Amino acid sequence: MLLSANAEMGPEAKWAAERLANQVKRLRRLVEELLEISRLEAGRESLRVAELDLREFVERLLAHHGWTSRVRSNVEEGILATDPRRVDRILGNLISNAIEHGDGAVTLDARIEDSVVVFEVTDEGPGIPKTDRGRIFDRFYKSDPSRAGGSGLGLAIARENARLLGGELMLSTSIAGATFTTRLPLSLESTDDAREPTSF
Repeated sequence: MLLSANAEMGPEAKWAAERLANQVKRLRRLVEELLEISRLEAGRESLRVAELDLREFVERLLAHHGWTSRVRSNVEEGILATDPRRVDRILGNLISNAIEHGDGAVTLDARIEDSVVVFEVTDEGPGIPKTDRGRIFDRFYKSDPSRAGGSGLGLAIARENARLLGGELMLSTSIAGATFTTRLPLSLESTDDAREPTSF
């Protein structure tokens, strides 16, 4: 309501209305993410599995998020039977983090190893400090607390989605950059009822 009337506001009121609207959006996102991770950890989420062409799925994902020109992709041919919304959630978080926090090019590799599909998202940024690597998937954890934006829940949600799909999400780092690796089974069955959480 405030933003719809901002054309009639003075500069100070307009500035305050825009700040308030942005804070409301951040609060709404935080509440949605808290609800999502709570459902995931409680095993109250079901799966909706579809058969996907791996290359076509990655192309659509990058185009949908507007990342086609920002992300280099190397994707093997193959068919994946999984929940596309949850794979999008995992890769979307990893790629957006790589674009926002990394430097240089972002690369998405996807390959098939036996009965597993392996996704690797790599950036050319400063990497993850050793002191942060053990906590990077914790709720609300930020390696740089002074950095604005984000709830600190994205990686935790991505990891829980990977577990729900019967896979895992891991971090590996080198001298420069960071690589997040997601391993998922090539074939997964739908679940109509709640799925028990997977432990690793």
